[in-house]
Amino acid sequence: MVRKYSAIQVVIAACSAFMWTFPAAAQDVPPRDTTVAQPADTAAAPDLPTVVPDTLVAAEHPLQPLPGEPVVWLVSNDELDRARLAELTGRTALPRLLLRSPGVLLRESVSRGSRIRLLGPEVQFVNNSAIPWSMNDGAMWAGRGLNTRTLLGFAADFGRLHLVVAPEIVTSENRHFDLRVDWIERPPIPADRSEWQFEWYAYGPYSIDMPTRFGAERIQRVHPGQSSIAVELGPVELGAGSENNWWGPGIRNALVLSNNAPGFPHLFLRMVRPLETRWGTLDFRWLVGGLSESDFFDTVSTNDLRSISAGAATLQLRRPAGVTLGAARSVWGTASGWGGIAGRWFDVFRATGRPNDTSFGDSTLYPGGRDQVYSVFGRWVMPRAGVETWFEWGRTEFPASLRDAFTSPGHTQAYTVGLQWARKAFRDTDLMRLQVENTSVERSASFRERPVGVWYTSRRVIQGYTNRGQPLGAAVGPGSSGQTVAIDYVRPTASFGLLAGRVRYNEDVRTISQFPLFKSWCTHDVYLYGGMRAAARSRLGLVELEVIPAYRIQAWFQVGSGCPRGDAMVDIRNNTLRLTLKR
Repeated sequence: MVRKYSAIQVVIAACSAFMWTFPAAAQDVPPRDTTVAQPADTAAAPDLPTVVPDTLVAAEHPLQPLPGEPVVWLVSNDELDRARLAELTGRTALPRLLLRSPGVLLRESVSRGSRIRLLGPEVQFVNNSAIPWSMNDGAMWAGRGLNTRTLLGFAADFGRLHLVVAPEIVTSENRHFDLRVDWIERPPIPADRSEWQFEWYAYGPYSIDMPTRFGAERIQRVHPGQSSIAVELGPVELGAGSENNWWGPGIRNALVLSNNAPGFPHLFLRMVRPLETRWGTLDFRWLVGGLSESDFFDTVSTNDLRSISAGAATLQLRRPAGVTLGAARSVWGTASGWGGIAGRWFDVFRATGRPNDTSFGDSTLYPGGRDQVYSVFGRWVMPRAGVETWFEWGRTEFPASLRDAFTSPGHTQAYTVGLQWARKAFRDTDLMRLQVENTSVERSASFRERPVGVWYTSRRVIQGYTNRGQPLGAAVGPGSSGQTVAIDYVRPTASFGLLAGRVRYNEDVRTISQFPLFKSWCTHDVYLYGGMRAAARSRLGLVELEVIPAYRIQAWFQVGSGCPRGDAMVDIRNNTLRLTLKR
């Protein structure tokens, strides 16, 4: 008899076979001198470990990469995570960490060695047992069931021309789950909107293209992924690509641009390498591109495209050492076609007005025009203490006047704050690391005085700040907040840790809505999760694993009227398995 195996069983079996190689990889590395000269005020403290993460160390050990190999940021986050730890232990500085994209990071690795470097393959599997849960997954939307994201390609350097070809293949079982419980009353979906839209954003004025489910069919798609082409023009380079950009210091959320949504086609202008000035190291990005509507937003075909113009700059200060400051702004608007998008470079400098500064009783959409988000951010790395802290603070409106800036500075604000702390563990080569991050894009306290709108939604650009149905900024989504804490034991070739978190979804639209039957105090939609994560390297490559049991309380505000009503609340248990393999 032939036995049939599920996809998850096959994946777990492959992972188990892969893991058999790790005992050899985890052997103690012979002591070696990896000391890097540092200024007096930035030298690592004696009690910090002397190991430098795999991506940055010159080592004789066969499992260590070549000296000087930089960070690669495609599907796996392991190199990025270890690069931050390298800064935290005083071994290196990465001025481009806060404005990163695969094209920039890969160019350095190709130009130092061979002209062509193969990428991947990198394969990510995400399985959700009950409902979708997808955060920072690039072109993939992780629905219920098994989802995959595969990336492979190459990066090449031909003098002043730099090329990255790294398409993504994404699939999703997209299995059925109950979107709506029949006996719970909820807002109606307008006739011109898709049945898959989350109703609370379908009736206005807080409109956004964010389907609860991406149709009823299995998803199979090839996306240009992390591809780009650039040519050097003196100190800057001009190019085009579809790669994701991450602007800001956050680990799980970035207010303006992240890899939460698929990358979008864009032209860019950026520095070839950071510029050294008397104040510190300066870097900038400037792009213009097109955002696409998902297939599950509305029935109108004339508004499927929007423009985006965005810019960001960072300055890594000379004094105090370890401090980086930055700012970013993104302006998106309605567009009639691709022909006019390339000419919108300067939209990033244009005023957008205040689309949401409208009377509380006005729930009308006014399609046509532009909207914005912007932020300022900073990061301070203190190797002596083994600590880094960061913040990002943003708004959707500029102050109306200097008086307004002082009397109501937090109007329409959102923020992220975080901390990472590392100390030597049981061996000189090992670390214990703590990460804490809190993000809130929920409405500011000034809502008592005047309208504040909902972050990432728009009255003018009714698809909101999204690409193909997913928010471009913070992964928690519009009008939401999230907190995460994680503790890890990190060795040179492996790590293991625990993490826990909470997300309160769509809080603003629930509070602001004009549907009193749905606004009982107990109707908050909250996702609680906690689990383990691990990563390890072997001669065959890298494997990362996350196992995250979760509990969603009042999913999509599904609760009967009146509180408390335990028998009328829709709570859902969901288990997420995330496995990433990299050669």
